[in-house]
Amino acid sequence: MSLLADERTERLLRALASGMPTERLKEGHAMYRGGRVLVMEVVMNTLYGAVNDGGVYAVTLDADDMAYSTCTCPAEEACAHMAALFFRYCESAGGDADAVLRLLAEGGPDVRGEADAMSGGSDGPEAWAEWFAGRFGDVWRQCRHSLHPLQPVLQEAKGKARDWPLDLRRLHWLQAVLLVLEQAELAYAETDPSNRYYYELSFSRSTEPWVQHWLELLGETAPVPGNGTEERWLRAIAVRLRNAMLDTTYRLLRWDELYVAWWDHFAGWRDAVLEERDAIGRLAGETAGGDASFADSPRAIAILTALAFFRFRAGDHGGAIDAMGRTPLSRTASFVCRFAERCLSDGDFGALERWMLFLHGALKTSRNSTVLKAFLKLCRAADERQPEHPLWVRMMREWLPLSYGELSAHYLTRGRLREWTDLQLATGVRPEDLDPAHLRSLAKEAPELLLPLFHRAVEEAVRTRGRQGYRAAVRHLKRLEKLYRAAGRQERWRRFIREFRVRHARLRALQEELRYANLAED
Repeated sequence: MSLLADERTERLLRALASGMPTERLKEGHAMYRGGRVLVMEVVMNTLYGAVNDGGVYAVTLDADDMAYSTCTCPAEEACAHMAALFFRYCESAGGDADAVLRLLAEGGPDVRGEADAMSGGSDGPEAWAEWFAGRFGDVWRQCRHSLHPLQPVLQEAKGKARDWPLDLRRLHWLQAVLLVLEQAELAYAETDPSNRYYYELSFSRSTEPWVQHWLELLGETAPVPGNGTEERWLRAIAVRLRNAMLDTTYRLLRWDELYVAWWDHFAGWRDAVLEERDAIGRLAGETAGGDASFADSPRAIAILTALAFFRFRAGDHGGAIDAMGRTPLSRTASFVCRFAERCLSDGDFGALERWMLFLHGALKTSRNSTVLKAFLKLCRAADERQPEHPLWVRMMREWLPLSYGELSAHYLTRGRLREWTDLQLATGVRPEDLDPAHLRSLAKEAPELLLPLFHRAVEEAVRTRGRQGYRAAVRHLKRLEKLYRAAGRQERWRRFIREFRVRHARLRALQEELRYANLAED
């Protein structure tokens, strides 16, 4: 029979210990003893089994990540059926399931952890951070090639709060995720610089779900503390976030984005916001040293970003733009775009115009394609909200041909068909690249506008001097014939096609394609 590696067995043991109450473990042990585990199999690093408990439930235990373990029973968390399968595995592997139960139910610090003695978060975030450092402080050294060793760390740390009140449990989890992310930063700093791109890609993929989980937890947290204990936790986490944001050795994650997300969520916690804003202001003053363009380090950029955020939240758009103007656009563009989006959603068009003009000017020098794409999307969104404001169309025109999609949509939406057609001609777009529905609609409303577009397409196809090009030219000619007829200009069509045949009389392959399409004679 296949067996799990020792470290994976221990990982499952710890996950069950930290995530399952003793009563449920005993219930699972009773199922195992009663022969309720019908089948059990090990495939790679996963246990598969079926447990009979008033119905047959399919169980999987993922030894790499307990979060991916499942059971088909109605329980929302780790269930007794999972414990039963694990006890059955212990027996199959030659272990003593009864001893394992005693270890899980009675075992001390190595299984349940020293922190179990701490009660419901009352010991405070500092004590928990100290416990984490003592227990897991060096785990990052195991992350030479991946961050996989940190996954059970997060599970165990989160499991310590399983019996806490929900609000405090969520705060503990917020801190636990941050502590693990800090470990990821330490691991990344020790990677081989010559392969840094590979490690950045790999480590970023690993941390992405943790960051997303942290943001989800933040969204579920009350926007103001409900009591003194919660406030203590929140303030400690806020300080940790600020320190991480300002730590120049942290290069893997966007701590500035986590910091801004945190204070954006707690914008209604007025006292804390004012204190943090003042703290950032003092840091900005200390770092600048009287220099109006001091953003020459990651720390300075982070401070200016935070300063801009607090000024923006206070309605000081000029001050926020000034702060952002002292940072490299490549680093802070996401915040500038976010501020502009906020103005747009709030209907503050005066502030939106200021941010868009700032972004427009900054792009003239940086020409960052990703930022430009976001900027043009904002232009189009503002144009839809303010169709009579000329600024948005003017900006889009200035960025042609890069703004082709947005400007084309604008002309179609406004029914400005001639401008739309001129845009296609100016940018060299071929008829086959356009939406057929748009072409059909325009052919009904104003067929004469499409004539230059198809004429150009015919000539370009002929210039290829190949059979495929000639066939494309004939297809365009057939469309031209229909457009001339729809416009009531049949005589003009007959004159054109005669001249066309004469002009290209030496192109025998083209003449053949014209005959096949019944275009060789009037």
